[in-house]
Amino acid sequence: MVDGPHDGEELGVALLVSAARFTRWAGRAADAPMPQALWRALSQLEELGPLRVSTLAALDRTSQPTATALVARLVERGWAEREPDPEDGRAVLVGVSEAGLRRLAEQRRAAARALAPGLGALTPSERADLARGVAVLDRLVAGETPG
Repeated sequence: MVDGPHDGEELGVALLVSAARFTRWAGRAADAPMPQALWRALSQLEELGPLRVSTLAALDRTSQPTATALVARLVERGWAEREPDPEDGRAVLVGVSEAGLRRLAEQRRAAARALAPGLGALTPSERADLARGVAVLDRLVAGETPG
């Protein structure tokens, strides 16, 4: 039996803290660094598809000017593209470009390379536990509806 929080709220807090630490550590350890804010924004666009800047700002819990600056940096690097919003001709959607998808995959591979020694040091049982945990997280997130 695993020690630790079993109450839903306690487990949620522990998971959020651990996942955030893990993500920050992986980002710092990656040998192909991308600013965390750009990585996060590109990941949002990859997962959710083209979004208005205001929607990206709301999802990222940032201000509209901050999201606008992020989008400008992504577009400048060729990692995102602006396109007209088919539902509102005055609005623009921002989507991840093919170059952005490639850059995101490179960043993730770089982070995974940094993780490999630590993961390799785990016992086979620990790696199996971790793989099961990843599968559980995937199922949890798949059932989530963005709010």
